[in-house]
Amino acid sequence: MTAHAMSVRAWSRTIRRALCGVMVLAAIIAAMVLSGTATAAPSPTAGRQSVDTGTATQAGQSVVLAQDEGLTLIGRLAALRGQPAPELDDLSRAAADKLAPLPGRNIYFRGAACRWSWRFRSPVLLTFSLPKAVFSRTRLPLYRLEDGAWRLLSRRAVVGEVNTTATATIVRPGRYALCLTRAWRAVDQDGYRLVVYVRPYAETELTRPAVLAQGTTDDPAVIEAVVSVTGQSEASVKQTLVSYDSSREPVTVLRLTRGTVLVRNWSGTSTVGRWFAPSSGGALPSPEASRAMFALPNGNLALDASLHLVKPGTDLIAGICADMTSQPGYGPWATGGGAQLFGPRVSTYPPPAYDRQRTIILSELRWQESELDAIAW
Repeated sequence: MTAHAMSVRAWSRTIRRALCGVMVLAAIIAAMVLSGTATAAPSPTAGRQSVDTGTATQAGQSVVLAQDEGLTLIGRLAALRGQPAPELDDLSRAAADKLAPLPGRNIYFRGAACRWSWRFRSPVLLTFSLPKAVFSRTRLPLYRLEDGAWRLLSRRAVVGEVNTTATATIVRPGRYALCLTRAWRAVDQDGYRLVVYVRPYAETELTRPAVLAQGTTDDPAVIEAVVSVTGQSEASVKQTLVSYDSSREPVTVLRLTRGTVLVRNWSGTSTVGRWFAPSSGGALPSPEASRAMFALPNGNLALDASLHLVKPGTDLIAGICADMTSQPGYGPWATGGGAQLFGPRVSTYPPPAYDRQRTIILSELRWQESELDAIAW
């Protein structure tokens, strides 16, 4: 177990505190999610659109003034001074860098070209879609192309409650560039170039959960409880419990009475899943370390890590990950030993999707830098 992951002993203490009813406040989650006052603009839809003056009966009503895939411009009709709507287009990193050198060390770029011949009479909202979830209310640096250079503006683009969009207030047309804050860094780990969130974030805290059963993987009470929370047959449940090493720590079947945060390690097509790890609130284990301690299967390289807010009422099966090296679909890396949690109702299949009544993604804590350039806007 690496120093930056929660140790088995620390996880044991967490379970014991929860079972003894020790109250641990989770205010950091609320502060992270609820801080700030900005509101995200409505989500854009595919395809470019201009304002439909027939749907706006009052000059003071906010409408979509222009739209391109992943970009939206919203404001009052009066902002256009009675002129035709502006054009709004995606601006690629290559095109932006050709216009003027982009700011250094910006690992993420999202550009917009707003073409119009006049200054807006009143401020308008420019909304960018983001390829990865970022903490709500995060203020992202916004640049504008001025006098042949990208100038940092005093105002920022603010990530909304829908944390895959960021909205900025602008008063002039032009070319704009959105970048990530210094909270994200590009690092080299396990031979990959990765983007990681480097500041502290919320830790997993189990506060007085309802314990449905606790014991070894062959304990009839544990098996019965897992059958109940999963809806699976006893044979399927026993196969699921193979993933736990109850000789090191009892398996606990619990129901959350308060929300907590959990981390999901994934890659490729394993975006949606039900297996999680506790959040340490600090530096993430490398993909290689994550694959080992959480015994991830062949197709999961753990290049991505999402921070979830798992809601009250959600059933979880907690314990220590077993050595899975001899199991089909696993390899010599899958030695286990890390704390893991299985949420049988957190996502649905098919189609694969998270149940928003059970969990929401607060932020992507790690992803491949190359993925951002590969996105087809």
